[in-house]
Amino acid sequence: MVVSFREPDATARAITSLLAQSATLVEVLVIDNDPDRSTASASAAWKGDERVRLIHSGSNLGYAAACNLAAAQAGGDWLFFLNPDAQADPDCIGLLLAAADSRTGLVGAQVLLPDGRTNAGDNPLHINGIAWAGRYGEPRENGAVRRVAAVSGAALLARTGAYRAIGGVCEWFFMYYEDTDLCWRMRLAGWEVRFCPEAVVWHDYRFDKGAAKWYRLERNRQWSVLSNYSALSLMLLAPLLLGTELAVAAIAMRGAWVGELVRAWGSTVRALPELLKWRRRVQASRRARDSELLELMVARFQTPLLDSPLVHRVNRLNVLYRAVLLRILRAVGR
Repeated sequence: MVVSFREPDATARAITSLLAQSATLVEVLVIDNDPDRSTASASAAWKGDERVRLIHSGSNLGYAAACNLAAAQAGGDWLFFLNPDAQADPDCIGLLLAAADSRTGLVGAQVLLPDGRTNAGDNPLHINGIAWAGRYGEPRENGAVRRVAAVSGAALLARTGAYRAIGGVCEWFFMYYEDTDLCWRMRLAGWEVRFCPEAVVWHDYRFDKGAAKWYRLERNRQWSVLSNYSALSLMLLAPLLLGTELAVAAIAMRGAWVGELVRAWGSTVRALPELLKWRRRVQASRRARDSELLELMVARFQTPLLDSPLVHRVNRLNVLYRAVLLRILRAVGR
């Protein structure tokens, strides 16, 4: 499925790549989030192919709600989400399906930049909730399927039943960080998340989309951390989480987006009643301990996208913090 918002040409290329898959597709759902229905202008890409179904959302629901709209109407056992500015290699879905077993809820593909370098795939998730594009800018990886904390939503295969059971993507996010949160909650519910580097998509990716992106990234990270961790973990992590906010504030001031960070804090506080309601739902789905999830989470920042002297100074402290946290949680069976 593809969610499109005023990107008809890119969407057409994404759909063409799906129709060329070696795996048999039940259908290709295209959600047009543009009130002016601009995606319809790209219909030549699938004209006459009965597998393609165009759904007009009626308004810009946001990426998260559009994904859930498509998932609610999908008829297959698996859902494949592809960004509108991405194109999948012909064997991508087949390889993702082959990488899944009966306990797999999500499988992510390796996402490459147009020049062949890595965009994302096996995405590290820090214990403070910050996530980033794994191996960004590095050469293409060749390797076996492996268990991971998170994968990129640019090319993501989800088990339909598991996706629906955990509530799909959190629609409060609108966009950004929804893939990380989905992986976190999928693992929390007892499902495996896997990365298949041999399954490849090509992504016309650009990180810099203005200060407003930082607002949504930080707001959604805060929501996810407060929803997904157990009460005990939140208590034990409180000093680290407070320190993270101070460090992020310092970075935001240098990057001239501190106003967006303040907006994020304010939005989270105002949404507390809704957040607590969502948290109860998430915790009710829990089948895994936080200690099990933390084993695949990281304590170091190692990415050019989050590079500063401050980050390097706190890495050693974070490693020690994670080790102590894991020992406590394992000792009490959490």
